[in-house]
Amino acid sequence: MVEMSENNLSTGKKISFAIGNIGGLAIGQSSILLLYSYYFLYLGVPLSPIGISLILVVYGVWDAFNEPLIGHISDFTRTKMGRRKPFILIGLVPLVICSYLIYTPPINDPIICSIYLIIILILYETFVTMVVTIWFSLFPELSLDQKDRLVISRFLQIFGIFGLILGIGVAPLIAGFFSDPFIGYSLMGLILGLITALSMVPTLIFIKEKKEYQIIEEKNKSFFKSIVISLKNKSFRYFVLVQFLLQLSYSVVLSGLPLFFEGVLGLETFEWSIQLLFIFLTVIPSLFLWVKVAERKGTKYSLFLSMISFAIALSLVFLIFNSIISMIVLLITGVGLAGVMMFPTILLSDVIDEDQLITNQRREGIFNGVSGVIVKLSNAISWLVLGIIIELFQIDRNNLTPTALTLLNEIGLRILVGLIPILIVVLGLYCLYKYPLSGERLEEVKERVKKLNLELVK
Repeated sequence: MVEMSENNLSTGKKISFAIGNIGGLAIGQSSILLLYSYYFLYLGVPLSPIGISLILVVYGVWDAFNEPLIGHISDFTRTKMGRRKPFILIGLVPLVICSYLIYTPPINDPIICSIYLIIILILYETFVTMVVTIWFSLFPELSLDQKDRLVISRFLQIFGIFGLILGIGVAPLIAGFFSDPFIGYSLMGLILGLITALSMVPTLIFIKEKKEYQIIEEKNKSFFKSIVISLKNKSFRYFVLVQFLLQLSYSVVLSGLPLFFEGVLGLETFEWSIQLLFIFLTVIPSLFLWVKVAERKGTKYSLFLSMISFAIALSLVFLIFNSIISMIVLLITGVGLAGVMMFPTILLSDVIDEDQLITNQRREGIFNGVSGVIVKLSNAISWLVLGIIIELFQIDRNNLTPTALTLLNEIGLRILVGLIPILIVVLGLYCLYKYPLSGERLEEVKERVKKLNLELVK
């Protein structure tokens, strides 16, 4: 193996790294889509929607500490394997176990069930951080070249699409194959855990970390000081806001879709799982389209355009009255979603480059940790939003069919997967407009970072 550099990072190594996105997205998206509805709809856990939502918010608070802490520790880790790979290796087996356990709750007693869910969620997210978040921290190190990063990001999203298909298409099929949801969902959790572990193996084998990026002990900063330094970065603050709002809009839609499909359209799990696959028919070709736009207009402009496209597609939710229209809307949504998936990773890499000029250190771990908190917190908040809408619009979880759905129920579901996400995206557009790292300023950062890293190699 050779050390990573923008001059010798082969296509094979780019693909080896990108394969990890299969597992990263499969396990993440399935939990957003299915975890709430599994506990709420299928198991009939004796907790109110708000009660379940609050449990999920508790684990989000844990993540606010867990993600940046593990990221910070990995930044200052020094081993022969590198800074990141030891964490990935240690976390693989526990992640598989927790991925199974999260779908096997004791459901007889609401108190026991609540305690179990909180404990398993905390363990599950800790190992997700060690594996997926730390794996993702390798991305900015692979290359400093913007075009090269676009290529790597495109590979990431292509393999990520397979992960999305597994997470929001195949996973519900596995879960719904058995008459007993408990068996179906627990088997699904185990399979997704194994897929995630296997998808990380190529990175562990073929990617070698740069020794010059390992931070010497004398420059080790405290955890809280690292957080403060990160948040002082104006580019990072606006990036965090954009990422949070994008992920929140996406999570609200995804967590509400099972209720929308079953309540408004009367689709069974198998039927709406097939429907969701239509979105990928346009996501894949749109990735290549957005790369071309970014090469000409830049990443910030391209993300802005893709967010507008995504918001327009969400507005069409109010026109969905049958499965045909639903499939057309999903196809349109895929165009904007492709850009929304691709560009945030590149923006964060640019922020990390700028931070290196300020601190003279590569701190991918702490930045991806804080970024991971934002993603997980948005997931938790989306479940809270879901619980509030269910209560506010009096949606009956035990009788969710088109014939039983009242006008108030239907309005609530359309607001959940349409209006609320649109308003969130609009806020995200404003924050992206204020994001400063683009154009000539970005080019200057790239040139200075290249010179700095050449000096480190010497």
